[in-house]
Amino acid sequence: MRTPRAIGVIVALFILTAACGGAAEPPTFPEGAFAIRASSDIGLGNERLLLGVGDAAGTRLGSPEEAVTIAVHPEDDPDAVQTTQGLWTWIVEGAIGLYRATFDFDLPGIWVATVTPETGPDLEPVLFSVAEDPFAPALGEAAPAAPTPTLDDLPIEELTTDPDPDPAFYETSLPDALAAGDPTVLVFSTPAYCQTAACGPLLDHVKAIAPDHPGVTFIHVEVYTGLTDPDFAPDAEHLAPAVGPEWYNLPSEPWVFVIDENGTVTGRFEGVMDPAELDAMLP
Repeated sequence: MRTPRAIGVIVALFILTAACGGAAEPPTFPEGAFAIRASSDIGLGNERLLLGVGDAAGTRLGSPEEAVTIAVHPEDDPDAVQTTQGLWTWIVEGAIGLYRATFDFDLPGIWVATVTPETGPDLEPVLFSVAEDPFAPALGEAAPAAPTPTLDDLPIEELTTDPDPDPAFYETSLPDALAAGDPTVLVFSTPAYCQTAACGPLLDHVKAIAPDHPGVTFIHVEVYTGLTDPDFAPDAEHLAPAVGPEWYNLPSEPWVFVIDENGTVTGRFEGVMDPAELDAMLP
């Protein structure tokens, strides 16, 4: 028969064991998960980095509840590390998304990103490039005054593949907006032919906040032209001139540019965007 003192010792040992060596929390991501670089055009300055998480079976992982931190540093200077929380951003609400984080990229060249889940091991580091001169217009540059067609030029079915277009996005050309000194949001997307499934949702986000900013001109540029032509195909021969190297030189789709009253690019969003990110930048 155990004495009260013996029972007390057993209870104390149980509490100590539970506190020091209790069951570990399950890892945030399953074994074999890895990070995926989703940004294709990062330049110098305060820029966003987009990262996905996936596994060998092709399943895309991550959610608002699965917290991560993201650390970056130049490949040849691991001590110059910057770390911040990764913010979840849906591509398709409830289905697929990416983590985003903003860093001060002060050196061109190869950088390293490491995703650290809330529980479990770090994911394998990912390499990415920071360009001194990115493909698309950089922050602080003058926005190219690319010709963009309007409803004065074409019917709306030839201007967009958006199934529910806002006509206001096709009333003003980009050269006219820049000449008028209007703050402008310029959206490049092709909802019907997007390679990333992000074009339609991103355009919808922009349309949703546009009524809150009556002093801003919103312009949507469809990535392709000749939409109603019998021989139309979403190929290089049908790329809109504004997308090409003469103007915005876009390496991917979709994109959003914020342009201030002086015609300067003050925001550039590749791929996905939380509506709050854009909303915070606009008057």
